[in-house]
Amino acid sequence: MNRANDYEVFAIRYATREAKAKDNFYGHYNDIHEDRSMPMDYYVWLIKSDQHTILVDTGFTEKVGNKRGREFLRAPVDSLRDIGINGNDITHVILTHMHYDHIGNLDSYPNATFVVQDSEMAFWTGRYASKPMFLNHIESEDVVYLVRENLKNKLKFVDGNEEIFPGVNVYKTGGHSAGLQIVTVETSIGRVVLASDAAHYYENLNLERPFSTIHDLENMYKSFDMVRYLSDDPNLIIPGHDPLVMKKFPKYSDDLEGLVVRIK
Repeated sequence: MNRANDYEVFAIRYATREAKAKDNFYGHYNDIHEDRSMPMDYYVWLIKSDQHTILVDTGFTEKVGNKRGREFLRAPVDSLRDIGINGNDITHVILTHMHYDHIGNLDSYPNATFVVQDSEMAFWTGRYASKPMFLNHIESEDVVYLVRENLKNKLKFVDGNEEIFPGVNVYKTGGHSAGLQIVTVETSIGRVVLASDAAHYYENLNLERPFSTIHDLENMYKSFDMVRYLSDDPNLIIPGHDPLVMKKFPKYSDDLEGLVVRIK
């Protein structure tokens, strides 16, 4: 039987881009610091035990990164390989949501079941996904790939909150996207909360200033409450895009410095 405190959790950085603070907050703020540099990093997360090898999100491809003006650092599957995990080893991929930077490279994990919220899949295959405000946030090929995987019975749908494995749970928050879900992992040092885009940066959460991309503003604020409610240690809240994650946690190795850190 799996023991929750056997889980290891890693953050894997695969891309970055330059940005200013004013790009990363919703609304208009008369703050002299809003023109300051505030880069954005892009991550996937690995949850591993003797029994389970789970990936949270899959990133985007180098081709998509180049098209969108992102600095692509390294394919997540290559960093996984350097910490002893092959793409074929991943049995489950929890997709926090279906924006382009979270569901690329899906074919790198041929043995995986993909875990997604009903409402997220329904939105991106529904009547409003083609509206320009939303369409820019996805790559249509990724959505089509998931539709095909669903027809192969390779998707696990969740409606709300659910235990995926003992010690690994998902919680629907919405807000940033229709069916955004966050992931919690019970470990020997406490509960790790993988907030994904419920909080792009620590600053979004700590100052309650939502990120600029929003599906439902009220649920964005509720997602902040959910992240805090689920956490038993604020130091184990992991935002979805903050460069501070790479500085806050120990590097996996010298060779992977700046690419992989061990959260637990």
